[in-house]
Amino acid sequence: MLVRRLGSIAVAIVVLLVPTAAASAASAAPPGPTLTVSGTVSDPATYTLSQLNALPTETVTVPLPGWGGHRSVTAVGVSLDNLVTLASPVLPPVKNALLSVIVTAQGPFGRQVSFALGELDPDFGDHDAVVILSVAGHPLRAPALAVPGDNGTFRDLLVVSQIKVGVVSTSVVTPPTPGAVVVENGSRTVTLSAQLLSRLPAQTLTVNFLAAGTPETFTESGPPLSEVLQAAHVRAGLTTWVAAVGSDGYVAAVTPGEAWFGGRPLLLSLNEDGTPLSAPRLVADGDIEGGRYVYGVYDLVVGQGSPS
Repeated sequence: MLVRRLGSIAVAIVVLLVPTAAASAASAAPPGPTLTVSGTVSDPATYTLSQLNALPTETVTVPLPGWGGHRSVTAVGVSLDNLVTLASPVLPPVKNALLSVIVTAQGPFGRQVSFALGELDPDFGDHDAVVILSVAGHPLRAPALAVPGDNGTFRDLLVVSQIKVGVVSTSVVTPPTPGAVVVENGSRTVTLSAQLLSRLPAQTLTVNFLAAGTPETFTESGPPLSEVLQAAHVRAGLTTWVAAVGSDGYVAAVTPGEAWFGGRPLLLSLNEDGTPLSAPRLVADGDIEGGRYVYGVYDLVVGQGSPS
């Protein structure tokens, strides 16, 4: 797992506050920082700080550095999900198409982090990231990115300048034997047999979600997604995403970061309510709607950053 702990977004209090010294003449001032939203969208946009502040905002809390997560500060920003929605992702005409969207945020220094839009969407994961515009009442000189619900600040960006939106486009790859899963990682393809999957370390979860508005509860058992990726020799990091493809072509994407930092277990269930499944089921624990609970998983497509 490629992880490097960086300082909290609250470091922005120190390094990104609007200068208090007298400003130079506007004509001599350099262009201010901007945030660009682009990719597979109908309405790409480049926002100045003033334009971002004109959008609907929300108030969140972020941890203070050096306090071990025990102290926090108030921050105000714009929902990343809202910015993506305003850009109008170009979606295929399929059920729950937004669940195939990947969002990658990047700062000016090249550091990137990717999210599945399904994690951010309030109807599904409801675990949003926020483009921070002010901290403790002080405006920032450049927008930052925070994920307030995460355990730690691994997916935060001290400065965010680009947001790229991509949509996973894939077809069904039928595994050679029943219960097996094909893992596609770029040009490399690995098949994990049902026997191999059953030997991986397993976890049991009781999950609850809504299916067409009706509450559902299941007990699922199988290997965590991280164990499956490791068995397929996939090196996962902050930009890694995984799209589960069902036997019927249904696609839903997750990121390992949801489990690592968001505290949302991701499971490839082999057994449901005590009954073995003929094909694995992707389980995204904590989601409100069940769109990312994918039955009959034949194929796991792995990528880095936003797909083109």
